[in-house]
Amino acid sequence: MNGMQGGAFSGAIRTVAVRMVTAVVMLAGAVWLGLDLYASRESILTEKRDLVQQKSQFMSQWFGTTILSADYVLRDILGRVAPSGLGPQAGTPHWREQMNRLLQQKKQSLEALEGLSVYGPDCVFLVAADPRVIGFRSNQSFCRDPSVPVSTETVVQYMPTERSASHRPVLLVSRNMVDADGKLVAGALAAIDLSFAQNWLNGFPVGPRDVLAVVDGEDTLLARNPLIPDVIGRRAPAPPGQPSFGETRGSASFLATSPFDGRARIFGISKIERIPLLVIVGLDREDVLADWRHRAVLVGAGYLVLTGLVFGLIRAHRVALRQREMMHRLAVTDPLTGIANRRHLLEAAEQAVHQAWRDGTPLSVLQLDIDHFKQVNDRWGHPVGDRAICLLTQEMATHVRPEDTIGRLGGEEFAVLLPGLERAQAVAVAERLRQAVAEARFDAGSGGAQGITVSIGVADLQDSDTGFDGVQLRADAALYRAKASGRNRVIAA
Repeated sequence: MNGMQGGAFSGAIRTVAVRMVTAVVMLAGAVWLGLDLYASRESILTEKRDLVQQKSQFMSQWFGTTILSADYVLRDILGRVAPSGLGPQAGTPHWREQMNRLLQQKKQSLEALEGLSVYGPDCVFLVAADPRVIGFRSNQSFCRDPSVPVSTETVVQYMPTERSASHRPVLLVSRNMVDADGKLVAGALAAIDLSFAQNWLNGFPVGPRDVLAVVDGEDTLLARNPLIPDVIGRRAPAPPGQPSFGETRGSASFLATSPFDGRARIFGISKIERIPLLVIVGLDREDVLADWRHRAVLVGAGYLVLTGLVFGLIRAHRVALRQREMMHRLAVTDPLTGIANRRHLLEAAEQAVHQAWRDGTPLSVLQLDIDHFKQVNDRWGHPVGDRAICLLTQEMATHVRPEDTIGRLGGEEFAVLLPGLERAQAVAVAERLRQAVAEARFDAGSGGAQGITVSIGVADLQDSDTGFDGVQLRADAALYRAKASGRNRVIAA
C-alpha cells in the first residue's frame, strides 16, 4: 500500500514538475517574442526616421534649385548689361523696351518668379517686370549704408508677409555688378512668390494622415500638404524638447505630436541652404506601425493558441495518466480498503524474498485474521463487517513502517510484509498491532461502538525456502494455532 502511495505521489510530483517547466519555457518564449516584437518596432521607427530625414533633405535640395534657377536668370540679365554698363542709354525708351521685354521673357521662364527688376548705381529701380516698383529704391544693406561693401555674390533675403510689398511671403534674390573700384554699377533683383511652395508640395504624393510642410525662420507655416487653409500663416511651435525651427541647422528627425491635428508623427526637417526656410516631412506613426501591430496581434494570438494547446495537451496527458493510474490501482488494490489485493501482495512478497536473498537481510511476515468475523456480519450486517475490516486496515497502516507492505488476502484475512526485521522484531510489531486493534472501536449502528480482536501468525524467511510459499505456509500455520489457542493472540512459527 505504501509503495503504491509513493508511486502516486511521485507521479503527481512529475506532473507538477512538467507543468512548471512548461510554464517557464512558455514564459521564456513569450518574453523572447515580446523582445523581438519590440526590437522590430524600434527598427521600423528608426528606418522611418532615416527615411523622413532623407526625404526632407532631398526636398530641401529640390526647393533650392528654384533659387539656383533665379540666380541663373539674374546672371543672364546682368550679362546683357555688362558690355556697356548703365551708360547714357539707360533709361531711354528704347533701352527700357528692350530690358522690359527681356525681364518679361525671363519671368515667364520660371514659374515661381513674381517679379524681376534692374537697379542702377543709386539702387533706384530703372526697369521692372512690375512697373509699379520703378523709381523705388532697393532696401539692401549696402543701399542703406554706403560703408557696407557691395556683395558680388548672390544674396538671398526672406521677406515675411508683414514686410512684403505684395503682402505675401517672398524671397528676394539679388546679384550685383561692380567696377574696378568695387562700386555698384548695376544690379538685378528677383522676387520669388512663396505661395508657389503650396503648389510644389501638392505635387508630391502623401498619405492621408502624413504631412509635408514649409516653414520660415520665424516658425510660420507657409505651405502644407494636405492643405489646411486655417493654419497657413500661423506659427508652428516646435515639439517639446526640440529647438525652434528657426534654430535648426542642417537636418534632424524626431517623434512628436503635431500641434495642429494632435497626430503623433515621425518628423524629418531640413533647412534649405542659404535660405531661412525649412522643409518638414511627417509620417503618421499609427500608419507606420499598422503592419507591425497586425503582425504583433497575429503573433500574440498565435502564441496564446499555442500556449493553450500545449497546456491542453499536458492536461489531456495528465488525465490519461490519472486514468491509467486508476486502472492500475483498481488492478492491484482492494476496492474496500485501498490496500494491496491478493495478487499484488503476492507479487510484492516474491520481490521482497528476492531482495532479502540478494541483500542478505531478514524478512518476516504477519498473517492476520479477524476473530469471529462471521458473527459480526450475521449480527449487524455486512456494512458493519466492512467497517470492522476498515478499522483493522487503519490500525495496520498506523503501526507499520513506510517500507512495509500490507494487503488483503481475502475476506477477513490479511498479511503484512516486514523486510529487514527478524522474527522476534516481527513478533513485537504483531503484539503492538494486536493490542491496538483490541482497544479500537467502530460504529456498529444499532449495536453502538463495538470492537474486534485479531489472531496473528508470524514467520520469517529461512534458508531452506525456495520462495514466498514456504514463509506463507508457516505464517498461516502459526495463525491457525493462535486461533486454536483461544484467539486474540500472536504466535510465531
